[in-house]
Amino acid sequence: MIQVLENLFDSPIKVRMLKLFLRNPETWLRAEDVSARTQSNLSVVKKQIYALNSIGLLREKEIKKSKSKKAKKDVLRPGTYFCTNPEFYFYEELKTLVLKSSPASKEMILEKLKKLGRLKIVALGGIFLNTENKRADIFIVGDRIRQAPLRTFLGHIEAEVGKEVDFVVMDTKEFNYRLSMFDKFVNDFFERPHEILIDKLGVEARFFHRIK
Repeated sequence: MIQVLENLFDSPIKVRMLKLFLRNPETWLRAEDVSARTQSNLSVVKKQIYALNSIGLLREKEIKKSKSKKAKKDVLRPGTYFCTNPEFYFYEELKTLVLKSSPASKEMILEKLKKLGRLKIVALGGIFLNTENKRADIFIVGDRIRQAPLRTFLGHIEAEVGKEVDFVVMDTKEFNYRLSMFDKFVNDFFERPHEILIDKLGVEARFFHRIK
């Protein structure tokens, strides 16, 4: 048992991989896929996959090249694929630990986002609060938001959390219009569990008043 635990948490890259596999338990991935999604060195990823596979946390299957000239789009490409093994001894405990772990520092998220434009609202939901607010994980309202650096930053976050981050960006004019029209998307987000990091438009007070 001690050796198994040592194998699970012996490197930061392996922790990223654990999050990726446990947050996507039914997804089959090649080492190349894992390397790309965790932004980690391929040779290191292959070594860590072998370690996780050796203790039974992963399942493995080989996809051979199809003889048919017309390959279906949903067919996996040839290669060795790995997926979480739900029968692993510590599976439920590990899954609970990963899902409850903080995806990223809220202070760090705010610090990075402040450099990308004139922020009016930044709110977190979904994966950042471990809730079922599936409307968005990050809700941003602001002006002159630099989209390319934003996507790069979110890519780093996704590598850490092991899952795609759903985000919404609106300028102030669009947000105020949609709020005044009782837009379903906006209402759903702010009426479900969320955490406000910046609120220069008083959106929390407006929703509190509306709920009362």
